[in-house]
Amino acid sequence: MDKPQAVVLGASLLSFLPGIAQQQREAVKLALALAERATRIAFGEGLIEDWLSYYRNQLRFYGWDAVPPEEAHWPTGEGQGIVDRTLSTIAQTGGKPFAEGSRLALRRLTADAGSLLRFEDYARTHGHFQLLPCASSGSSRVDMVIYHERGAHTSFLSGFLSLDRERRDVRAELVRFNTRLFDLQHRPRVQQSLVEVALRDLTEYEL
Repeated sequence: MDKPQAVVLGASLLSFLPGIAQQQREAVKLALALAERATRIAFGEGLIEDWLSYYRNQLRFYGWDAVPPEEAHWPTGEGQGIVDRTLSTIAQTGGKPFAEGSRLALRRLTADAGSLLRFEDYARTHGHFQLLPCASSGSSRVDMVIYHERGAHTSFLSGFLSLDRERRDVRAELVRFNTRLFDLQHRPRVQQSLVEVALRDLTEYEL
């Protein structure tokens, strides 16, 4: 598959840029779904307060590592409005292609009223949302920007993606995933029942 793609998982909007093989996409989606599920359970049981830190540790277990600073891209320029400021943060963290991937995914999400409503409801319930644009970084590696925005439940009212509001706790980082290592070390040990549960809430779109 060489077409851009968007995937909604809870309050996370994942986007794939062209050039990521289908097998790599499946590995990314499964690792993110497993990390999301584990974090959601821990958060719901009151075991954690910092969603992102726990989520990040789950990703690290599955083979995601921070990209060294010298490999990150730092374009200049700030956008106007909340969406532009969000995309600018992503561009500063990983580069303009990552921001473009998220822009396309956001446009597709907002065109689907049902998925947008579920996305907003999840963000409001859990007090955060994430944008996760991905790009190929070689035959067995995928780079991803984690854009995580946290706030009070009132920060995520209906239409919050387009409202002119103040961003609260915003964090973004560039990480790299070794899909081959995941397939060799983790996929064989994941029970099929767990895979089915983790992937059940995924909604996918071609862009």
